[in-house]
Order: sequence, then structure tokens, then C-alpha cells
Amino acid sequence: MLQTSKPFARTLLAAGALLALTLSAQATTIYTGSMTITAGSPTQLGRLSRSTTNQPTDWSGSRGWLGVINTTTSYQYTTLDLNIAALEAGYSYGQYLQITIDSTSANTFLAGYLNTYDTSSAANWQATWLGDAGNSGNLFTNDPRSFQVTVGSGNHLLLVLNETSGTGLGLNQLAGITVEAFTDTSYTDLPAAVPEPGSWALMAAGLLAVTALKRRRAA
Repeated sequence: MLQTSKPFARTLLAAGALLALTLSAQATTIYTGSMTITAGSPTQLGRLSRSTTNQPTDWSGSRGWLGVINTTTSYQYTTLDLNIAALEAGYSYGQYLQITIDSTSANTFLAGYLNTYDTSSAANWQATWLGDAGNSGNLFTNDPRSFQVTVGSGNHLLLVLNETSGTGLGLNQLAGITVEAFTDTSYTDLPAAVPEPGSWALMAAGLLAVTALKRRRAA
């Protein structure tokens, strides 16, 4: 039977631990980008109300729709249409999404909708609303806001960034967007169908290093 020295065993365990850390993650990021409202962006009458307690939506559904305000005021907005199935290609599908917005502007507000965004009536608006960030701007200047939604297989997540002042103060304010996917509400990341090429390369390099170390010790 092949005898494995203690140093060799420790090295092998270290290589395995390094590979495990490489393959694990707190979340699977499926999109990163930015949104900006400009002078040429479309307009709507009224806007989604913000939370007076800064409470974002989460997977528990503890905070619901807050309604539409200022229905005679014109606000500009921009949209981002994300095909979730395409973005999660190669992963085991998870319908739990967390959206993070990094913006210092107090005059923009991000919300998520299912497939379409129709503000022709409050009822239509609410029908596809999934959730929102609760309020505007980063929490502590450098601490982005996050909110959670669920999007079933085969659907699109439509992100809408609204200008909230009605006077253009939210124009040209860059908002960084990150969308992360989880398989459940326990923040389990999406398992990839196959390890990424870089992970295989790391594992191969680790095994080669272990083999070389064993040969040097045997010499």
C-alpha cells in the first residue's frame, strides 16, 4: 500500500483547501453595469413612493408596494432589461436575486419589475412590480443599497431608475448596478454546471506542485 508522508499529506490538504476556496463564493454575480438618466430619457406621470424607514424589499415579502405619488408631475426614467435565463446559462437556475445600486444621488430611485413596465395606471404599475431599494442614495456615502426580488424561470428582470425631483436633479447621475443570484434564501450561491477553466488549471498546478515536492523529499 502506498504510504503518504505527513508533509505530503499536509500539502495535499492545503491544495484541496485552496481549490475549495476558489470554487466557493458568497454569491453568483450574473450582471454588473451602470444606469444613467439623461435629458433624452422617456418621461412618466408620477413616480413610485419611497420608504420613510429606508426599508428595501426582501425575499420574505415583509415590505410591500408603497404606491404612486405626484401623478400630475412628469419624471424621467431609464430602463435595463435583463434576460435572467440567459444570464444564468451554465448554472443551476435560482430564482432569488439581489440587486445592489451604488449611487450617491438623492434624486434617483431604483426598482425592479417583471417583464414589463407600464405606468398607464397604478394598477398596471403595481401588477409587475417586484421590489425596490426603499430609498435613494447610498446608505453611508460608500455603502450601496441592496434589495431582493424573485424572478421565475424564463422571465426578464426590468430595472427602472427614476428621477425623483421632477426638476431634472437626477439627470446624469451614474448608478452602478450589480445583480447576484442565489439558489435559496440562505444565500447559497449557484453551483456551476462544470468548474471554470481557471479552476481546473489551479487544481492541475496544485497537483503538479505536490508531485514535485514529493519527488524532492524522496531524492
